[in-house]
Amino acid sequence: MRLSFPQIRVKKMWKVMAADDEAYIREALYKLISWEKMDCRLCAVCGNGRELLMKMEEERPDIIITDIRMPVMDGLEVCRYVYETCPETQVILLTAYSEFEYAKKAVSYGACEYVLKVSVLEELPKAVQKAVEKLRRSHEETAGKNAGTETMVTLYKQVEQYIEQNYTKRISLDEIAGDLHANRSYLSRLYKEKTGMNLFDVILKKRIEAAKDLLLNTEMKTYEISDAVGFDNAGYFSKVFKKQTGVSPKEFRNGKRNGMEEA
Repeated sequence: MRLSFPQIRVKKMWKVMAADDEAYIREALYKLISWEKMDCRLCAVCGNGRELLMKMEEERPDIIITDIRMPVMDGLEVCRYVYETCPETQVILLTAYSEFEYAKKAVSYGACEYVLKVSVLEELPKAVQKAVEKLRRSHEETAGKNAGTETMVTLYKQVEQYIEQNYTKRISLDEIAGDLHANRSYLSRLYKEKTGMNLFDVILKKRIEAAKDLLLNTEMKTYEISDAVGFDNAGYFSKVFKKQTGVSPKEFRNGKRNGMEEA
């Protein structure tokens, strides 16, 4: 007789990352919020927006909680980055009374909720639960659309072709979705499900590979190469290049050429 066992459903744990420059808020997020009760896992709490974005590249969160006013990079810049590169990620803003009107502007960048710091312990769990519900609905919609496999495959191929033809240009997710007549959030989720990578991580990787070729085979200056492969800022280009290769553009060029001469 064949034995049958009930299927065990593994509960989805949503990854949360946060940024706030005030230590008492960071401590409250770590110690006073019951994340597991909301099916969430707090992955990291950072001191500013730039640190948060760096950690986002390592572990893509489902929910971001960010102070709207911080040194180095503020919450609005974080919202804009998320809106342009990973719109399926839910953003919750922490704000003081004096910043309330300012916080409303973040809605245009897709921030789903904003919470006053004076009531963070009471209001943040509610905001997180709303974000979780949005994520669940979004995943259910994606699962439903998976029935149209042929359409998905076609769209994925169109995205791949678009990236190959345009990665050296200053393109945004809105432009890609508009040109392909697709929903921006759906397009972003579809690409990540197909490849396991964020769409703009792939674009960055292609830009760095193109930059390597230019460094080795031309005499172009770093800022010229940065512009040629689609970066707005030479400093940011150098930072991304070193993060992906372990060396600066100059070190890469000199090291490779010296190695070829010795060979």
